[in-house]
Amino acid sequence: MITRVPVWIDTDPTVLPGGYEVDDGFAIALAFRSPELRVVGVSSIFGNGDIDCCHASAEAIVAAFGPIDMPVHRGAATPGDLHATPAAQALIDAARRTVRPGLTILALGPLTNIAAALTLAPDIAEQIASIIWVAGRLPGQEFRASMQQTEAFADLNFEQDVAAAHIVLASAVPIALTSWTVCSKVHLGRAEIARLGTADAACSVLHGPARDWLDLWRNQFGLDYFMPFDTLAVGHASASGAVSGFAGRAWIDPSSPPVLIAAPDHTAPADARPVWFGTDAGDDFVETLMTRMTTPTSQ
Repeated sequence: MITRVPVWIDTDPTVLPGGYEVDDGFAIALAFRSPELRVVGVSSIFGNGDIDCCHASAEAIVAAFGPIDMPVHRGAATPGDLHATPAAQALIDAARRTVRPGLTILALGPLTNIAAALTLAPDIAEQIASIIWVAGRLPGQEFRASMQQTEAFADLNFEQDVAAAHIVLASAVPIALTSWTVCSKVHLGRAEIARLGTADAACSVLHGPARDWLDLWRNQFGLDYFMPFDTLAVGHASASGAVSGFAGRAWIDPSSPPVLIAAPDHTAPADARPVWFGTDAGDDFVETLMTRMTTPTSQ
């Protein structure tokens, strides 16, 4: 029998018609439909939109893919909020309830809720097996999807609350980064989005918004695909899709704006902290993603 990994999802989805980012929604769906994972809780955070938008979107996705009546715990609305929001308190409680090796946190947005939990209850660091965060870059790396893209993507999950990143990086919790380096190698196009339209009712929540998001990528970047960034964090947590990388170190370069950088041990500054950094995904990642997302499971 598979021992399922207990995971907490901290997320900032904006799964809406009209060309809004959908990868958080794909990641939530994948987590609920990955047999290796047991989703014990979900919290919302500002990021891709304001907290009202992200919370409502998270509720809709969890209602579609998760167990009946699973709540979404409302998190911080602004950077630097280290108060005991419902999200921070629920995360503390979940970490304390989880037996060793502990809770895996899928951090799909800014780290504000997680920083608050670690600040309010430092003891939970021993109960967290890993934080898998979609953030960070290699030295000198820019995030550009195509030559048609005039302005590089920001590392938003880091840049929207740098102070929270400092708190979490200073903790003893193991951290894995699944950032642009690996996410940019996974592409979803028209054929994959069409599969959502012929799947179960839950997938209909994602189908229209994903089609609009694909149209935006085609119009803005000249690409016939988009990158489902946050799904790589789920793939790493579930050890599916052959997500690979290196054990290195990460640090915050205090430039303007600050930059979160990861590199192999031998090239990192002496005071950088250990991390795992994703670099590649297996050839079967997309098929695994789509098969799992479109296959209902009993909750």
